[in-house]
Amino acid sequence: MAKKKPKLNRFADLTWNDLEEWAGTKIASRGRSYQHQGRVRDLAVTEDHGLIAWVDGTQRYATKVIMEDDGLPEAICTCPFELNCKHAVAVVIEYLKWIEDNRSIPKASRGDARLELLEDHDWKDEQIDEETAVSEDVQKEIDRFLKGKTKAQLIDLINEIAQQHPEVAQEIADRRQLTSGNTKTLVTRLRREIQEIGDDPGWQNYWQGEGYTPDYSGIRKKLETLLEAGHADEVLTLGRELVSSGIRQVTESHDEGETMMEVAACMPVIVKALDKSSLDVADKLNWALDAELQDQYEMCEVFAEYLHRKHPRTAWNSLADRLLLRLKEMKISKSFDDFSPRYERDRLGDWAVHALEQAGRDDEIIALCEAETKKTGNYERLVNILVSAQRYEEAERWIQEGLHTIKDKWPGTAARLRNRFREIRTRQKNWLAVAAIQAEEFIRQPARQTYTDCKKAVGKLKAWPEVREYLLRYLENGEPPWKQKGWPLPDSGMDVPESGRKNQFPMVSELIELAILEKKPERILYWYDQLSKKRYGWYGVDDDAIATAVQTHAPDRAVAIWKNKAEHLIAQVKPKAYKEAGKYLRKAAKVMAKEKKQEEWVQYLQSLREHHARKIRLMEVLDSLEDRPIIRKRR
Repeated sequence: MAKKKPKLNRFADLTWNDLEEWAGTKIASRGRSYQHQGRVRDLAVTEDHGLIAWVDGTQRYATKVIMEDDGLPEAICTCPFELNCKHAVAVVIEYLKWIEDNRSIPKASRGDARLELLEDHDWKDEQIDEETAVSEDVQKEIDRFLKGKTKAQLIDLINEIAQQHPEVAQEIADRRQLTSGNTKTLVTRLRREIQEIGDDPGWQNYWQGEGYTPDYSGIRKKLETLLEAGHADEVLTLGRELVSSGIRQVTESHDEGETMMEVAACMPVIVKALDKSSLDVADKLNWALDAELQDQYEMCEVFAEYLHRKHPRTAWNSLADRLLLRLKEMKISKSFDDFSPRYERDRLGDWAVHALEQAGRDDEIIALCEAETKKTGNYERLVNILVSAQRYEEAERWIQEGLHTIKDKWPGTAARLRNRFREIRTRQKNWLAVAAIQAEEFIRQPARQTYTDCKKAVGKLKAWPEVREYLLRYLENGEPPWKQKGWPLPDSGMDVPESGRKNQFPMVSELIELAILEKKPERILYWYDQLSKKRYGWYGVDDDAIATAVQTHAPDRAVAIWKNKAEHLIAQVKPKAYKEAGKYLRKAAKVMAKEKKQEEWVQYLQSLREHHARKIRLMEVLDSLEDRPIIRKRR
């Protein structure tokens, strides 16, 4: 039985693949960067044949690594990640570099501060409960202390603390005003605070870690206190100003939603105030709707939720009447292209539909949507309602009108209208029409998904082999299937699609994609070879997918494609590109091994090494391909 190597010596056998298996690709890469940046300091060997060092990160961390019997390291670190982190990877690589350079590595003393830190680190998380217990003990001490004081002594103590902490003094004054029922001063001051905090937009510079986010926690707490004291109407008045000020501030802010979330955190308090306010239910609904309509940043979502709760039908009836009147008085945009007025009117119309539904006035909804469609072009809402009501003939008529009116302006909406038309034909089990619709959709947007959808639809008719030939012929010469002799599907009844790509036939990338889908390697390579040098590189062809698809049929072609892709990446002279190149070289290596051409592959890698000998990171990638130890020479 072979004698096991000492733990410390086993580090020298590690490969880059070992490190990635141990810590993960991303962490191994970051650890490598840390070592290159010289972040590992005071490397030493411990008594148990492990490694210990300081590693500079966000803070200075103590990191220890030891080799396990399975041939992979195990680590502990004082960083938040704690185990097998980038700091540990950096320590391992640093140690291997010391060996490679024949440098003598010192031994850590028994009292090494880093070892003590690591021992404390294991214990630190268990201290949380104990610290909480200490906090409870302090609270008990405070209770005993206060109970032993007279009223006069307590007043003196509170006055003393209030003088030292102005925020405490203000809190006491606020509570006095609330208990006395005199809230005017408090509301005035809170209104001023809302205005002041809303004046400064939030901003973030994520590259430099700088920025400002307004803190609304104080505002929220004061609103809650005011509400708990029974002053819901005052809170609601302040809430209206908070909504307006917050929306303006969010509009002017330059961050990724931090400011919006701060303001939004106050809104549940306003909703509670709305529920408890003296307004009648219809006015409450109208208040919530006004807040929701002002908001374009999802800051007032709680008000939309409020409007989806159960409320009395009489209140919904009143709100519906108000909304219908607002729509009647609202100015009509002269053009569908005028997005903002049309969007605002559509939002109001959506809530009018919701109010009519809740009021039980369903018979008014379709008439309203028909009238609004003429004004805003919202065919989609009308068609959805008609389909839900199973009024298919009317839905089809509006779909046709909508496509005629808006298909060029709003292609996304047109696509959804066509999808509704297909759903109607599906419900009617008109499979010929469904197949024709799917075929037309493929012509509009030739892709794997539309091809698959078409195959599924035509499959019900058992006509796929014939239809497939027409579709592929279209991709080759640009002639729509229905203009070709013998097309087996009927007119769908929809608008006839225009490909818009008459000067780009054959559609080589689409033909390759479908050949990959159907696992036809001969066709893949045929079309791949049709690509001109002029088109290559931007024509949407996935070389990796092509090589993968043909590797069994034409292994030499697959290897050549992967080599070419890897060499283009290596030419970028970027460490990240080297890593990406390694993925393709690894795939090529597997195919070469299957073909028993390992010697040829070794020669190819050697030529890469000779040509790019000065690219250290690339050499590391090539080492990982051959599973070589990270260090090349040992003591």
